[in-house]
Amino acid sequence: MDSKKRFKIHLIQWNVLAGQLESNLERAAELMETLSLGQDDLILLPEMFSTGFLCAHPAEMAEGYEQTLEWISSQAVSRSVSLAGSVPIWDGRGVSNTLVVVDPEGKRKGSYVKTHLFPLTGEGSAFQAGDRASVFNWNGTAVGLMICFDLRFPELGRKICLDGASLILVSAQWPLARVSHFVDLVKVRAMENQLYVAAVNSCGDDGSGLVLGGGSLVAGPMGEILGQLKEGEGVLTVPVDLEEVERVRREFPVLSLRRPDIY
Repeated sequence: MDSKKRFKIHLIQWNVLAGQLESNLERAAELMETLSLGQDDLILLPEMFSTGFLCAHPAEMAEGYEQTLEWISSQAVSRSVSLAGSVPIWDGRGVSNTLVVVDPEGKRKGSYVKTHLFPLTGEGSAFQAGDRASVFNWNGTAVGLMICFDLRFPELGRKICLDGASLILVSAQWPLARVSHFVDLVKVRAMENQLYVAAVNSCGDDGSGLVLGGGSLVAGPMGEILGQLKEGEGVLTVPVDLEEVERVRREFPVLSLRRPDIY
């Protein structure tokens, strides 16, 4: 299959409410209705977009995961787009924070289990950590996946880059108190790996007193911000041209000058 070099990424940012599955799915669908979609487009939803975080009650958090996965597939099919978002999935042994990507036919194209669990909110006791990076083929393009806290670990971004990715999708629930870190890390991960990074965040008080920072953005292969939302709810559409990744890597050959023999 020929690679689709040009397409649009749509980031959907809203106030994800902890434990309010039906409300969250309804609000996501409402915001998607405002988009002008093309066949090769991709919609990205925040981390734990269906339930928010209920780390003290992991079984309750994952209770509706099958409904959520069905919803993702049906939305992708009805809108003829690819759709990605992070979901709490029960696998018979425990709950994993899993970013899934489905195609316009509703079939799963890629998935990734969050490997770096944020210790300050009890994620380590609520979730099972993943044990591998994820790069998958989407329309002929290698795409990597990360979730929120993963942004703080450059080794994961570099692994995804070395596995051939031209685009990284990030699903997040990043607090307002450190939202400047979120923005900076997205830019740096894009810049140091010379690829696109699309990162969506939630916003507002999630109902537990945690205030999320919004600021969803897409950064290009030179680390430039190509589009960004503010603190409130909204949608962001950014056109992507993957030939720009090839051009930047060719004209500014940082990756080819790496010295893995000494580090």
